[in-house]
Amino acid sequence: MSETWFRENNAAYIDWAIQVAPEQMAQPDTTILFAGNTDKYQELLHRLTILGGNLKYLGEHIGAAAAMDTATLSYIYGAAAGFLHGALIAESENFDVKEYGNIIAEIAPGMGEFLKHEGKVIASGDFSISQSPLSISVEATERILATANLSGINTEFPQFAANWLKRAELAGYGQEEFAAVIKTLRQQA
Repeated sequence: MSETWFRENNAAYIDWAIQVAPEQMAQPDTTILFAGNTDKYQELLHRLTILGGNLKYLGEHIGAAAAMDTATLSYIYGAAAGFLHGALIAESENFDVKEYGNIIAEIAPGMGEFLKHEGKVIASGDFSISQSPLSISVEATERILATANLSGINTEFPQFAANWLKRAELAGYGQEEFAAVIKTLRQQA
């Protein structure tokens, strides 16, 4: 059914996307995305707060929650791929993978702030260097790939990341903000 069908039939529809694992439900920081009829959302809001404390209403378009869900899942699986590759590095160097996980948890809030900044850069369209030039990340991903090769571990993730960033650098974005990578991603490969 489409959004039009609901309007034509005087029906109200709310769609949602849960952004946490089951054990994280009903917590003050549980994020759930909502979209659809504003009046119905407001009417149900006091009941919906039982599900979690960080409810995000994304507007009338009923596809907004599903679209944002796939956007956040893209981040989650990208970050998870990097985390798992890092675990391979830790294992290959006989580091405690549990401690590696602890360090990632400690740096995650700062990285979240960096990505929030990069989102603002993309939204503004001004890719002048304000935090981190792309060229630094190109070198870092090449170093990760070299480490994987030297350690004899899987190279799929670092090769993928290095290719993305190198393509952006070759397109002339090396001395722009890291977020300039999106300019090459917007183009068909």
